[in-house]
Amino acid sequence: MNTKAIETVEKVIVDGLKDTAKTKAFKDWLASQQIQDDDIILINNSFIYRTKRLIKTNKNNQFIGVKIKNKKLDFENTIVATPSDFNGDFKVFKSKQANPVSFESLNKAIRWEVSHLGQLVFFLIGEINETSLSLNIQDSIVHELRYDPIAQKQELVEQNGNKIIVVNQLVDPEAVWNLIMPDLEKIQNINIPALEKAYAVAYERLQNEARLMMKLPKPSSIRNQNTFIAQLRNSVAEQRRLYELALNKCVKGKDSNDVNLREVMRISYNFADDAIKLIQLLVSVADSKAIILWTTLKSHFDLAESIRTLPWTKSEKKASPDDYIEKVKGARNHAFHNLLLFDRTIEADLSGVQVNAKKLTLLPAYGQRKSAVPLDYEDREIVEILSELTRANETVVSLDFWIKNSVVLEAFEKLLESTEEALWVLNSARN
Repeated sequence: MNTKAIETVEKVIVDGLKDTAKTKAFKDWLASQQIQDDDIILINNSFIYRTKRLIKTNKNNQFIGVKIKNKKLDFENTIVATPSDFNGDFKVFKSKQANPVSFESLNKAIRWEVSHLGQLVFFLIGEINETSLSLNIQDSIVHELRYDPIAQKQELVEQNGNKIIVVNQLVDPEAVWNLIMPDLEKIQNINIPALEKAYAVAYERLQNEARLMMKLPKPSSIRNQNTFIAQLRNSVAEQRRLYELALNKCVKGKDSNDVNLREVMRISYNFADDAIKLIQLLVSVADSKAIILWTTLKSHFDLAESIRTLPWTKSEKKASPDDYIEKVKGARNHAFHNLLLFDRTIEADLSGVQVNAKKLTLLPAYGQRKSAVPLDYEDREIVEILSELTRANETVVSLDFWIKNSVVLEAFEKLLESTEEALWVLNSARN
């Protein structure tokens, strides 16, 4: 085990603790506590409101903390403890309590964690590489469709007497076909319509079968920027850039119906959908590998704080991703999906209206139970069509919400960045 790298890991963890202790939330909490020397302050190992729908894993039972010396946080005495669980972000465990908390030094805990990290968790910094793929085309003249990610252009080539369609993208088969059509038309006795159908079938297979290959890092691997998590981070960074561009235009325009606000809602909607899956992943990784949470503690806390400080209609002690998604999607759905401009459910008073019953069907065959109509009556089809009309829930979201939401996007991007940094440090430590 690399001792120097272990020291680097320890520094990363302690620096994260120090930064967390500088936050207003921690300072306000600490000011409300009656601390004494040798007390232990522990930081929770989860800052979000956990639901079974959101997080499938159980919280890790190891909590990182600091002992009190001279009534101050003694970061040189950072420890890892396994107390009973607690819900708040921070908790004081009194040195004089009947059942003192058992703990061990941070250095010892790090060494144990590093030796038990395994390899699979490092898929997050696995190197992603393009691979080429060739498929047969069922045609008498053009025999092959080849995906070559480094090809300069889409073209028809000839190799060893075989005609091959070469593509360097997997999203637009029509664009490729239009580019190579002039070359195809020069070929004698070619059946263009038949080839087009065979090409379309092969291109669809190519889209389904093409793969990106991941190579897991070795302890001695040199850091590269073409990793799984780096690409996620770059994508989030680009979406945040577009979000802030639209938001700035929206703020200057002061127009709640402005196209820029709709762009803000669109990006927020997509972010809420995808980010929640990544939050699930990162929290689950932290649950199973406590050291990954310790090395990214401040970023996890900042993300929770950014969600917690949004303008809510509901409140939880912990940040609630479910509420966040509900808020964002509700606002977006109402803005984009309400063709029918009704803000309430409609009820028609049918007192006195005669419904002409036709047939009552009981005990249908089990396989027909979903298609069977229990009660058939005159104009039933019209009622069923009307019942399909719905309205989007109206969620009023202020411009202030969208402004503060940019902090959520930034905090999430930094969480990905700090996780990437931590994994490279931990990867070196296991050498």
